[in-house]
Amino acid sequence: MKCASLAFVLIALSLGAAPSVDVETSKTFDMRRPRAEDYASGPKPSRRVRAVLWGVTHNHALGKFEAMKKLKNDYEVVGIVDNTASKVMRMCEPDMKHYEGLPRFTPEQVLNEVKPDIAVIEVSNQELIDVALKCAKAGIAMHMDKPLGFTLEGFKEVSDICRAGNIPLQTGYMFRANDAIQFIVNEGRKGLIGEIFAIDADLSHSYGGKRYIPYSATYPAGTAYLLTCHVMEYVLPMMNEQMPEECHSIVMPAPGDPEGTPSHTLTIARWPRTTLTVTVCSKGTQGRRHLRVDGSDGVMELEPIEDFRRVRHTTGEEGGMQVEEVDEEITVKLFLKKAKPPYVRGWNYLVFGKMGDRYAGQLKELAEIVRGERPNPQELYDHDLRVHRLSLQACNVDVGE
Repeated sequence: MKCASLAFVLIALSLGAAPSVDVETSKTFDMRRPRAEDYASGPKPSRRVRAVLWGVTHNHALGKFEAMKKLKNDYEVVGIVDNTASKVMRMCEPDMKHYEGLPRFTPEQVLNEVKPDIAVIEVSNQELIDVALKCAKAGIAMHMDKPLGFTLEGFKEVSDICRAGNIPLQTGYMFRANDAIQFIVNEGRKGLIGEIFAIDADLSHSYGGKRYIPYSATYPAGTAYLLTCHVMEYVLPMMNEQMPEECHSIVMPAPGDPEGTPSHTLTIARWPRTTLTVTVCSKGTQGRRHLRVDGSDGVMELEPIEDFRRVRHTTGEEGGMQVEEVDEEITVKLFLKKAKPPYVRGWNYLVFGKMGDRYAGQLKELAEIVRGERPNPQELYDHDLRVHRLSLQACNVDVGE
């Protein structure tokens, strides 16, 4: 190929023509900043917030607990609600050795005696709304994990109570503190790559064992219900909070799964000039999850989206930790057709480095809100309701107009 290109240039020169050589440039930007958990060694806040871990059966429970332990100047975990006796479907059993030495409370004790500053709700998916509603009615600020229920009404009731009482309500969408993804969202919305016409995301994973087959079948559209909401949460801001004209999912079994298992989904959404595709397969490669955004002036790409050596996610039937190694630093690749200073024409590499704790950034923000160090973001009440509506549409659930 190089010889052919050189020959073309030589022929052009011999004919007296000035060759048009489109030389692309590249530039690297260091986007690293202190991670939330690193602030534990910095100035101490006015006080630590008292938190209860309400439930241990959600896949993210251990990750949230360990994030609070890292934020030792922000959080005092005063105890847990052990919900392991629940018969509600869950993907795996928690390893309770992680919670040894912590007081155990009943739900009634949390609401009437302990009265924590924050409840971190990590019960099984189908129990999340019921627990959140109890906390909302008791006026307790909360971080509640996702998904947010099979209907619009349950989460809306929780949200309405919290809004009326200015009770902080933080939902556990796991990319809100991901600097690389938030860069793509913010710059996409501001027009760095022109008018966005296509967004493609992959949130596949590789913990689809035998127990995952009935687990995924518990939910409408299976894997779309469990994971697509995370993408909808950051896509809506990119689209200026405008809902798509249509959204649905194609549902099928992952390779090797029985017919009818909803363990492989392709979600498609359409705005007037923009398409969104989201793939979630339980037999994928979690360490290669990716995001690509195409615009009229360029492209932004991110793969991998996280460093899975640092993600704490309970997988497997015995509550084990499955981690897939990622060698490279988290880097957004930005291609521009024309320079937009400080970014050059061609490839720009924005290096965010080794990611911090997936959950610490959100939880630190919640502690600051509860202490009055930052305002309670009122716009998130409406945003989270829109995300939930769109996520249900992605699961082929009729949510009306």
